[in-house]
Amino acid sequence: MQLWMLALAALYGILWLWCLIDLIKSEFTDNSIKAFWLLLLVFLNPLAPFLYGHFARKQKLRTR
Repeated sequence: MQLWMLALAALYGILWLWCLIDLIKSEFTDNSIKAFWLLLLVFLNPLAPFLYGHFARKQKLRTR
């Protein structure tokens, strides 16, 4: 495996882990939304972190 592919896989893994941690720590408008994102992150792995980063931000509760 080439070095750039390994670096790309590592960056993707970090992004996925960041999304999972953010999901666990965040409060959403509805608990079913949180469960939906968890299922998406686990089962729709290639696209889910990008979808989460774009759409989940609008579904979170503002705590400030």
